[in-house]
Amino acid sequence: MTIAALLRHHGINVSRWVTVDGQIIFDDVTTSSSTSIHPTYGAVTPVSNHTFHGGEDEPTDNASDSHWWENEDQLTRHRSAMESAFPTWSYVPASDDGGPSWVGPLDTGRGKFWVAIWTRHDQGLPRVAVLGPRLGVNAGRRWIPAPHLYLNGSLCVASTDDWNPAEHTVATAVSWAAHWLAAYTEWRMTRSWPVEGTQSLAA
Repeated sequence: MTIAALLRHHGINVSRWVTVDGQIIFDDVTTSSSTSIHPTYGAVTPVSNHTFHGGEDEPTDNASDSHWWENEDQLTRHRSAMESAFPTWSYVPASDDGGPSWVGPLDTGRGKFWVAIWTRHDQGLPRVAVLGPRLGVNAGRRWIPAPHLYLNGSLCVASTDDWNPAEHTVATAVSWAAHWLAAYTEWRMTRSWPVEGTQSLAA
């Protein structure tokens, strides 16, 4: 491993992208104003700046009388971003119980996870959860939960301050989830969380 690759691995001012399958990559991406292309993986999605945290309760979804997803342009922006970045994910329309959501696989290269993303009435940072086994490790007779989880088990993929509903889409939350899961799979092997998010110079 080169020094540059090691620095990139530990999040030192380097851009990251996520493949359509969910792997985080650092190198060999050609970007233009509208696309990012990797020679092996094809179209990739940039991972926007974000910071992992967790532990406290997930922010409350402030319901409103109007639903942003009833605005076709707003909903189409999210759907188009997901169809482009993560085409294998399934869209679940809004219901009386909540806003639109998406479900799909993320494969970090070290593990495959089924993930659900639920949008919020207040357009805040979507709720992100892994469907299936709880996240953590057995250590002898005790269970160690993964770092950077909310108390309810949802992933804390970013600070609520990182989320900008005018700029970000559900695809942003999926890319953050892929980054979280890449860190998680390393933590399961080393018990050291490798990165606290990304603050890339060019992301």
